Parts: sequence; C-alpha cells; structure tokens
Amino acid sequence: MSGPTKPTDSKGRPGPVPREPTRKDAFVARPSSPEQPALTGAGRAVTAKATEVAPEVSQGPWRERAFMPRGVMAPEEIVAALTDGLSKALVAPTLFQAWELLRSAWIPVLRQALEQGGGDGIDAWLQTTLKPPGRSALDPFFAACVEALAKVRGAQSPQELKTHGDVLIGRVKEAVGAPKKRKLSFKQMERELEGKLEVDELLMIAASLDDELTRRLEELDGVLGQLREQIRSRPGLRPDGMYSNYARFKAEARVLNAERARRVGPPPILGPPPAK
Repeated sequence: MSGPTKPTDSKGRPGPVPREPTRKDAFVARPSSPEQPALTGAGRAVTAKATEVAPEVSQGPWRERAFMPRGVMAPEEIVAALTDGLSKALVAPTLFQAWELLRSAWIPVLRQALEQGGGDGIDAWLQTTLKPPGRSALDPFFAACVEALAKVRGAQSPQELKTHGDVLIGRVKEAVGAPKKRKLSFKQMERELEGKLEVDELLMIAASLDDELTRRLEELDGVLGQLREQIRSRPGLRPDGMYSNYARFKAEARVLNAERARRVGPPPILGPPPAK
C-alpha cells in the first residue's frame, strides 16, 4: 500500500510540505474564562458568555486575541443598571465611597453602551492622544461619556453627583436606543496598541482626573521595574506571561503619558529675547 502523496511543483519536483496554520500572536489582554461576571439590570441577571459580542461592534481577525467581548445587554437593561448604580451611590457615606460604588457598577455597563452605541470616538481620541493633532470624531458618543464621567468623578456634593450622573444616563439612553447606529471602530486600538487595552480601560483613562493619571503612572513605573528585574533574573527561560504583562503595562503607560501631555498642551514657542 502506498503512503500519502507528497506535494510536487509544476516540474514534478518535491515541493514544500504544508504546515499547520499557527496564530501569529496569541496575546490575550486579560485571562479568559468561560463566562464573564453576571451584570444585573432590569431586575434580572444578564449572563455574558465570552463568545458573545454586540452585533454593532466591527469585527476583525485580531479581535480573537485582543478583545474579550461581553454579552449583549438590552438597551433598557443598560439604562436600568446605570440608574440603579447611581441610586446606590447616592446613599454612600462619602463622595469617595460613592465613586467607588459607581465605578464598579458602571464601567462594565458603560462598555456595553459604547459597544452598542458605536461610532469612531475611541479611534479619534486615540489618534489625537497618540498622534497629535489627530482628528475630530464623527460620532460624539465616546467624548460625551468621557466628559460626563469626568464630571461625576469630580463632583463636590451628592446633588452635583446626581446631576452629572443623570446627564450621562440620558446620553447613554439616547445612544443605545437610536434606531440606526454606526459600528464601533477599533482600528486605532489595533494599529497603535495591538489590542492590549480594552474599551473600559480606555474609558477610565480618558475620564481620569489629572492626579489620577500621575498616580497610576507612578504605580506602573514600579510594576514595570519589577517585571524587568524578574525577566533579567531568568536568562535562557521564556517567561511568556511576564512578557505579556510587561507589554500590556507598557501600552497603558504609553496612553497615560500621552493623555497627560495632551492635557498640558504643547510647550510654548519662545521668541527672540527682547531688545535692550
């Protein structure tokens, strides 16, 4: 019995043996799990499987390694979850505790809202931040979320917190309830960051206060230093997990530095000294 036929070229000479296709980059920004944490909205739990993704999100081959999709919440569930989170935050003893409650309740839901609301807001913000002067977004939804979330973060009283929170909820309700929505674009996330940061992380960076950016950069400086030492201490080994973490934290530090520089603005142009 003859064995399997070997591939040949056009002249009958042995050709290259085909190889099994391999993934060029198996980087995953966060550890994956069969299911994401349940999101509670409209009085019931919404279980989000890792394989689900909002149909409004643009698809691309890189998403399997760089983007961990959440399940799809209905528009009314998104609005109900945001409203419920705001109500619980308003009874917190301090504004700091209120923000902590809001951040944990809102950020996963706002990611859903951004995915479903769609648009090129993340692309435009990243392009402006990393490659100034960048460009303006055609769809203002991401910028509106960032502005409202920053005002919520900087609120000085419960009433101010409620006022800005209601503005954000109203903007989200309008966006996710629109009959026609543009697909959410991830082009700059892939091109500039290779998908190492996710939608909710970029939202938090864009909406952070100036001192929060500085504090996080100081934390990352220490973390990156520790990772460099650990990698150097293992010559000849392949600490793939450490390299992945290092690359992810480097990407975050890049965006943080760029956002801080964008807020400060370009250095002044110095003219000639005044004539004596």
